[in-house]
Amino acid sequence: MTRLGSALATAIVIVVGIITFLGLMAGNGLGVYSTIVNGLAFPSIANIFLQLTVITVAITVLIGIFNLIVVHLGRIFGRGKPISQRINSLVLVISAIGVIVLGALERAGVLTGSPSPTTVLLESVQVSIESALAGLVLFALVYGAYRLMRRRVTGSGVLFTLVLLLILTGALPFSTPAMRVIGIIRDWLLAVPVSAGARGILLGIALAVTVAGARVLIGQDRSYRD
Repeated sequence: MTRLGSALATAIVIVVGIITFLGLMAGNGLGVYSTIVNGLAFPSIANIFLQLTVITVAITVLIGIFNLIVVHLGRIFGRGKPISQRINSLVLVISAIGVIVLGALERAGVLTGSPSPTTVLLESVQVSIESALAGLVLFALVYGAYRLMRRRVTGSGVLFTLVLLLILTGALPFSTPAMRVIGIIRDWLLAVPVSAGARGILLGIALAVTVAGARVLIGQDRSYRD
């Protein structure tokens, strides 16, 4: 019975995936393919599947937020919890509920103004927190380079430290000739090696998703219930 349910689930996934793929690939300039796919209403069915996916993701996010609030409420009112955890959980719960209430009031038209309250929160609070986290990343990189060179001096460690120093030094607001040269090197590092690495990571993710999707569509991946 378990194998039958797994096979049925795999068949449903394959059918839905193929219909969605064909529907999204359909266009008006593909000749017979477009005629057949549009005649079978695959684009409309694919749009329905996508809407169901968006709704499912939204419900999942809501469940995650609700679970997060419940967990932190348990930490606030639970026994034996340190006062620091209680304070952190209290701040998180108040912030989450406050943002939800502000968003609901803004959508209902009760709170108006330019800029909107949620925009003020985004620009004043979240951007500041992200800037602080970026500063912490800076110190983490410097400390990591220090630990790396202290443990053992290697070619990769020296390269990492030199690149880190060039990037950080090139960001300083000085206009001396030496700093301009360092700034040019920094811009080249960010534009060529860093950009190439980021694109390589994105291509790897895209290829992995494509291969995983193809394996699901052809029924090669087994269910974890087997």
